[in-house]
Amino acid sequence: MGCCCKAAVFEEAGKPIEIKEFEIPQTLEEKAILVKVTFATICGSDLHTIMGRRKEATPLILGHEIIGTVEKLGSPNLKDGYGNTLKVGDRISWTIMASCGECFYCKIGLPQKCVKLKKYGHTSCNDPAIKSGLVGGYGEYVYILPGTTVFKLSDKLSDEVATPANCALATVVNAVETIGVNKGDVVLVQGAGLLGLNCCALSAAAGAKEIIITDVVDSRLEDARRFGATQTINLKDYQGDDLTKKIKEIAPNGVDVALEFCGRAEAANQAIAVLRTGGRYMIAGMVNPTPLNIDANNITRKYLTIKGIHNYNPKHLGIALKFLEDNQDKYPYRELVGEVFPLEKINEAVEVSKSQKYIRVGIKY
Repeated sequence: MGCCCKAAVFEEAGKPIEIKEFEIPQTLEEKAILVKVTFATICGSDLHTIMGRRKEATPLILGHEIIGTVEKLGSPNLKDGYGNTLKVGDRISWTIMASCGECFYCKIGLPQKCVKLKKYGHTSCNDPAIKSGLVGGYGEYVYILPGTTVFKLSDKLSDEVATPANCALATVVNAVETIGVNKGDVVLVQGAGLLGLNCCALSAAAGAKEIIITDVVDSRLEDARRFGATQTINLKDYQGDDLTKKIKEIAPNGVDVALEFCGRAEAANQAIAVLRTGGRYMIAGMVNPTPLNIDANNITRKYLTIKGIHNYNPKHLGIALKFLEDNQDKYPYRELVGEVFPLEKINEAVEVSKSQKYIRVGIKY
């Protein structure tokens, strides 16, 4: 193994991402892992940072949807989240965050809200709290920090299928588990990006009777049908009372559960209007400041339950990967990644990703 490796470094919006050299760590902290990256995908949050819509400390190696092979272990007998003993050469996925395990939030089962949280692809190369700048997926190596849960990948899962799981799919596993999607439910999914597509598949697997999905892009709605949606509605054609009427035609008593993955404030009132009395609402896509103009009277009189989630518990990634093993042939997970680029063409890959021609664009090493 050489002493240096390459990584793509983001400095500021409007400036091309530059390929730079980093020293490969020769010694590791206890419970740390050095991983040789084999594949990464470009997530929407990466694009938000690149386009200046999301502020992160820089310089920064972006990329949190990553898989790779174990190059070196910081401790003997390290185990993955399934209880398997890890060894050099194992192909792994890992949580998007490292948590301390000791703070209040870690102890109450919310490690994703750890007070010392470090997130892959969101932590500056210059952060003094980390031992290596290699904490993003757009580089040849990643330094897996102590407090990260890793999972050995099944040979049944290709790189393209497995890589995005540690973001969108694991998050939706959390959302569906938290709000509850049950057999026979009528489900409304707001947004047909990768979060929404995964929600359709998970809802179908849970036995939902109807899965209604809304978006403004016909091609995404067509994808949603292939991921288990039974009804699709383009919001360009239906708004306000017309949208409520359309959904009530499908679900005369109202929907049992609605899940928001679109990040739009108006989605909340749309959901509240069509939820049945006693219905449940999950807000998961509004990750930026989003004031809501909601009539609280509708919440109280309809006995509604409204919850929010952000990211996920490590167990949700383990569940997500098992779900893919069992369902990758039932739903078109093999088609999620469109074009694939080498690391040296990261800027070209970003431009293709911005076009939204594909659900995901890949970086292969």
